[in-house]
Amino acid sequence: MLCASPLGSQVVTESGQEPGSAPSREEAPYVFLDCRRCDDAHIRREIIFVNYVREPDLSQIHVLVTDQATGSGGRMFTLSFLGRREFAGFDHTLQYNSPQSNTAAQQRDGLTHMLSLGLVPYVARTPMAPQLRLTVGERLAMELPPIADPWNNWTMEVYGGGNFSMESTQRSWNARYGFSANRVTEEWKIRLRPYFNNNARLIRRTDREDVRISHRRHGFDSFVIKSLGEHWGAGIFADYLTTTLDNLDHKVTVTPAVEYSLYPYSEASRRQITVAYRVGYEFADYITETIFEKTREHLLGHVLSASVQFRQPWGSVSSGLTGLQYFHDTGLYRVTFDGGVSLRLGRGISLNMGGSYQRINDQLSLPRGDASLEDILLERRRLATSYRGSGTVGLSYTFGSIFTNVVNPRF
Repeated sequence: MLCASPLGSQVVTESGQEPGSAPSREEAPYVFLDCRRCDDAHIRREIIFVNYVREPDLSQIHVLVTDQATGSGGRMFTLSFLGRREFAGFDHTLQYNSPQSNTAAQQRDGLTHMLSLGLVPYVARTPMAPQLRLTVGERLAMELPPIADPWNNWTMEVYGGGNFSMESTQRSWNARYGFSANRVTEEWKIRLRPYFNNNARLIRRTDREDVRISHRRHGFDSFVIKSLGEHWGAGIFADYLTTTLDNLDHKVTVTPAVEYSLYPYSEASRRQITVAYRVGYEFADYITETIFEKTREHLLGHVLSASVQFRQPWGSVSSGLTGLQYFHDTGLYRVTFDGGVSLRLGRGISLNMGGSYQRINDQLSLPRGDASLEDILLERRRLATSYRGSGTVGLSYTFGSIFTNVVNPRF
């Protein structure tokens, strides 16, 4: 059963049964649900007028669900219904906005309801159409009054947490806490976020002095971004950081920025290619003297970055390339690349790859002197390096029954 109440109206769609006839499950459309945040088991229990299949090539309807955070702390889901085979060319899109106040169950139910509404036009084109009944209630309101928001689109969050572990020879604890204030409108995007992280560890030794390790990483992130149409944005970023691991007593960065998006921002949940440029000022005050014999310095530099994101029925691609360089010495730079690919190669065959690589030549905060063995093993200070890299690869093959209609939650 489907229920909705937009603008006070009510829409109910339910399976009926004509005398002498019975619905056939074989006549129901074949659906492939492509959704990372969906409760698949709940959806299959609630929406029973379609058949669910495990591969997109087996489906008549490919439902691609993408999502992105909203300024109020909620999530906006975009449901793209893509017709295949008999329904080729019959596509449409719905959106569901889940506010921050929603519980996980409310978000799940709202998304399931919107998915049901999107599937009905396809079922109406099958022999199951006579089994559907539509009831529309009286419209209670023709116009909605403007929304009164006393917070003017500002969303606040206070958070905190930590963990503690102990045994006879060692103990450790970690704590993190902070605050964030965000405001997102069609024209502006603003963030103010102070954060605090503390880590400590004690290692007991019987024949020598105990080893005590402590790290702090505190900071403040902020930005103000102005929308300049469907393809441009401009803003300014201001950050503060203090961290013992990177030998930084204080670090302040202020960088104006501009960004261009090849595709309209309204399509960002499914495809996005952007290029951004930042140029700005950095002040660094070091805890101990660096390898460049500096205790503090003022720096100017710029950053050029590009990112690509696609999420389509054939899979997804995500990658980014960022280059940073200081003006006073062009030999001080960092280039970072990261990416991931998930491809459906055929029926049941999926390939997943990911990796990252950094070319590093900008470790201005490295302290002078050699690191001791304890410093290295206990990771008490950052070590010099010219690169970092990592990668993953995986291949899977699924075969057998094409249907995923049945839900069995036991154990």
